[in-house]
Amino acid sequence: MKSSNDFKDQSYCSTIPVRHKNLIIALYSLLGFFNKFLKKAGVKYDIKPSHFLYILILLHLFAAFSCKKEEFLIPKAEEGNTQENVYQDHQDIYAISPFKFLATLTFDGRDNFDNGESNFPQSFTFNTTQDANGDGVNDVEDNLENLINYSIGNNLYGYGRTGLKNRGSNDQRPAVYFHLSNVGSYLVYEFWFYYPDNHWLNDHEHDRDTYVVYVLNNSPKYIKISSHNSFQTVSWSSILKENGHPKLGVDGGSHAMKTNSEDGVKIRYTGQISRNNGTLLNGNNKTFPWKIYSNDNNVSGATSYRQFPNIFYYGDPEYSTNSNEYGSPNDAPWIRTEWNNPPMP
Repeated sequence: MKSSNDFKDQSYCSTIPVRHKNLIIALYSLLGFFNKFLKKAGVKYDIKPSHFLYILILLHLFAAFSCKKEEFLIPKAEEGNTQENVYQDHQDIYAISPFKFLATLTFDGRDNFDNGESNFPQSFTFNTTQDANGDGVNDVEDNLENLINYSIGNNLYGYGRTGLKNRGSNDQRPAVYFHLSNVGSYLVYEFWFYYPDNHWLNDHEHDRDTYVVYVLNNSPKYIKISSHNSFQTVSWSSILKENGHPKLGVDGGSHAMKTNSEDGVKIRYTGQISRNNGTLLNGNNKTFPWKIYSNDNNVSGATSYRQFPNIFYYGDPEYSTNSNEYGSPNDAPWIRTEWNNPPMP
């Protein structure tokens, strides 16, 4: 996988594609076998290493003249970067970039006599050092207690969601879990968001919401967005966009996604953050480029992660209607059916 730690240009035609290198190796092995055959047959012909060099040069020239020359940009993954770079894909040679269809999200604001959305998409391992629920294990079941509300950023300290003091250091930068799959003739870009707290009608720890982009012949055709327990499918041409990136709204508390915007905190696809009519104690007017997690081999600009645990328990003593810490078990995204078998658009 290519790193997003550096800002650099690279041409797809600057090197011989991997498939050409594999062809060279196979061809050279075949020539070696043919050489031995000729010797046994009494034919005086010796295939020398220089012949292999000639083949290498010819294939390199073929690659240079035949491949489509495109370039992509990888922005620095550091606070303060405001570059609005759109990656270009070349599926045959280089990896696909999730950044291409990364969304701008707007969250619920203070429009219903409340403070608006309190927690935002982040890593489910944002704090791995504090056993907040006192069970003797530092794990994801401490997330609700360790969450610092109304805050986006890195190295955060403060009161936890349930009132515990001295929470942190927390990494609450914007994060998304990406998976590349296929269905029918579509290449499918899956974007999964994690929230530590769902504070809607059905209160529960941990929340997952997702949107999926369906690409056909290198062109996006549809976007499917999650809304509670169902999906809404919209044509790509009809979705609101910002510089080619989808613009989606997120309902307060439940994090159900929708096509129209909200009036609260905005996290742009670049990682630029603004409070607007929401509540934000940390992160306003700062830029934290999205942390993109993926274990797919053909994905660029992403960070690998440990797919553990497979079960997230949605209960917590903080919730009067769902108070069992290890109640309401739910599958992690990577063991759900739709992870590798997404629905048709």
